[in-house]
Amino acid sequence: MGPRLWNPEKELMSRDELSALQLVKLKSLLNRVYEESPYYQRKFDEAGVNPRKLKSLEDYQDYPFFDKDEERASQEASRETADHTFGLHITCDPKLVNRVSSSSGTTGSPTYSGFTLKDREITNDNQARALVRLGIEPGDVVMHASVLSMWIAGIPGVDSMMAYGACLVPVGALSGVERVAQIARDTRPKSIKCTVSYAQYLVKHMEERTGIDPRKLGLEKVVVFGEPGGSIPEIYEPLEEGFGGAMVHDIMGATGCHSPTGISCEEHSGIHFYAEDNAMFEICNPTTLESLPIENGVEGEIVFTGLERECGPLIRWRDKDIIQVTTEPCRCGRPGPRMRFKGRVDDMLLVKGVNVFPNAVRDVINKTSKFTTGNIRIVNPDSGPVVPAPVLIKVEIKRGLSGEKKRELSSQLDSAIHHQLRFRAQFNFIDEGEFELLKGATGKTRLVEQITEPIQAR
Repeated sequence: MGPRLWNPEKELMSRDELSALQLVKLKSLLNRVYEESPYYQRKFDEAGVNPRKLKSLEDYQDYPFFDKDEERASQEASRETADHTFGLHITCDPKLVNRVSSSSGTTGSPTYSGFTLKDREITNDNQARALVRLGIEPGDVVMHASVLSMWIAGIPGVDSMMAYGACLVPVGALSGVERVAQIARDTRPKSIKCTVSYAQYLVKHMEERTGIDPRKLGLEKVVVFGEPGGSIPEIYEPLEEGFGGAMVHDIMGATGCHSPTGISCEEHSGIHFYAEDNAMFEICNPTTLESLPIENGVEGEIVFTGLERECGPLIRWRDKDIIQVTTEPCRCGRPGPRMRFKGRVDDMLLVKGVNVFPNAVRDVINKTSKFTTGNIRIVNPDSGPVVPAPVLIKVEIKRGLSGEKKRELSSQLDSAIHHQLRFRAQFNFIDEGEFELLKGATGKTRLVEQITEPIQAR
């Protein structure tokens, strides 16, 4: 008997069956948006593509991309000319929109995603696929300890988990560790869902601040999202120990594709992408945007298309995430490709002509020394992506290190970074407990800090 699945008919499809289904749905989607959206009709015409001539998935590589800047401009235009905020690329009657989610708007005005009842049904199905893989049954208690907001992983995520039948405890991260600890102790959730950094915070501070030991809460699953790290041993192993043996799972989603769309398994071998029947993905070179073959080990920017999206479909959506694909069979027995998050195109820094992802810097530091805690932040003295070498990095370290030990650690970290990432670094060491985490509006931890005042390395 294989692993349990929510929708085995779709989740166990062969690659040939899946590709055939994707092509049918893609043709239907492209013809619909071309006929119903003057915005897409004009966009396709300018690109010289016609949905009626689409013969294969390879033909789709000729279609233009969609990104956050274009989405924001489309929505600003619709507010001015169409009396709604869903963008000129909308392909349904705005009155059919049943729920609205929103981005944080930290890098500009927020963008909005509308959901029809059908859109929500597909989202609910995707969520159910994740919950079944987690071993969550209807009626099981699940604590949502993340921001309760319009963000797709906030209230919309709570909504889809309740549709599955889970008993939701939507405490929210802003309630504070004291309240989260008390409610977790009283409600005994089977699973807790939060960002990676908040899970780390609970492990580090819950007992000292509340007297409640997170190892004794009875948690079986810790589901982390919104930040990289849930698939990195140096991060998930301390979390599993800190929560008394609860297994950590990494979950992902995609804008416009009925999140969530993937979750890691008990083998910790990457995130299984389980929704290719309704969320088709491509891998592209992040510089040239040339499509790359989806094969074992390929690395590039992931591009999504929600094949059944009714409100505001995003054709070839550039999610700006750099991922690595694994196609080799997983020991868990579940089919389909797996992914590991490498960084974001938007977060990429340039050091002496070398592309550097903050996540990669953190991973090298975490793997190099047992005296680091996992918290780092790169200091950028400019507002652009170019960072001068040696790069100044704030690193949280365990207390009690002597000056000599710090000098040895600095040399060790610099050598590792130079060997693996090809640039020199200097460090500002901060004792454990004194490192200030910088958070965005959705609770994500920022790994880059723009600062103009000089900081001395020490």
